[in-house]
Amino acid sequence: MEITNCQHPNHDSQRIKYVCVDPQCSIPKKIGCADCFLDDHITHIRKTTTQFKDFVNDSIQQINSVEFQQASNSPQKDLEKQIDTELDSCMDCIKQKFNSIKGDLKGQIDSDMIKISDNCTQYQLNMNNELEPFKSTIRNDLHILNQTELNSLVKFYQEAPKIHKHYSKAAEQVQEEKQKIKQKKQKYLAKMRSIMQILLKDFNELMTSKNVQFDDCCDYETPQKQVMSPNKMINLVETARSSRRFPMSQTQKKYFLAAVTKKLE
Repeated sequence: MEITNCQHPNHDSQRIKYVCVDPQCSIPKKIGCADCFLDDHITHIRKTTTQFKDFVNDSIQQINSVEFQQASNSPQKDLEKQIDTELDSCMDCIKQKFNSIKGDLKGQIDSDMIKISDNCTQYQLNMNNELEPFKSTIRNDLHILNQTELNSLVKFYQEAPKIHKHYSKAAEQVQEEKQKIKQKKQKYLAKMRSIMQILLKDFNELMTSKNVQFDDCCDYETPQKQVMSPNKMINLVETARSSRRFPMSQTQKKYFLAAVTKKLE
C-alpha cells in the first residue's frame, strides 16, 4: 500500500508533499511533509511531489525523443563526399590541362603531316610529268626517232644524275620533316612527364612538410599561432620579459612549458 502520510509521531500524519532536489543536500531522506522540511530541509531547494513527478516524466520523454542519425547521414559521410568532389575536380583539372597539351600536339602534327603529304604529292606529280615523255620515247627504236626526240633523250641522259639527285634530296627532306615531327612528339611527351614529376614532387613535399597542420584549430587562429611550438612560445615570452629585465628562471620555464603543452593538447 502506498504511504501518502508522514509516519513521524510528532508530525500529525501530515500528507507527504515535498521532495528535496537541492544538489548540496546530504540528508538521506529526500521526501517528507512540511514539518520534515522545516526540520531537515528548511533552506533547501524543494519541489512538490506532483512537480517532481511531472519533471521526471517530461525529462524521460525529452531524452527518449533524442534521435541518432544513421551512419549514412553522418558527418564522416558528408566529409567523404566533399573529399571525393574536391578530388574529382582536381583530377578533372589535371586531365583538362594534359588534354590541352595533347590537343595542341595533335593539331600541330596533323598540320605538319598535311604539309608533308602535299609536298610528297607535288614531288611525285612533278617527277611523273618530267619522266613521262622519256618513258614514251624510249620504248621506240632509236633509229626511228626524229632529231628532236633523240636530242631530248640525249639531254636527259646527260642530266639524269642531276635529276636523280634533285628528287633524292626532296625525298630526304620529306624524311627530315617526318623526323622533326617525331622529335616534336618526343618533346611534348617529355614536357608532360616533366609536369607530372613536378606535380608529384610538390605533392610529396606538401604532404610531408612540417608546416602542414592537421590538428583541429580555431578558424580565427593565425598560421603563426597554429604552428608555434611550446618552446617557441617560451622563447617569445623570454624575449619580452628580458626586454623588461625580468628573465624567466628554470623553474618558471618548466611550469610555463607544462601549462602551454597542456593548453595545446
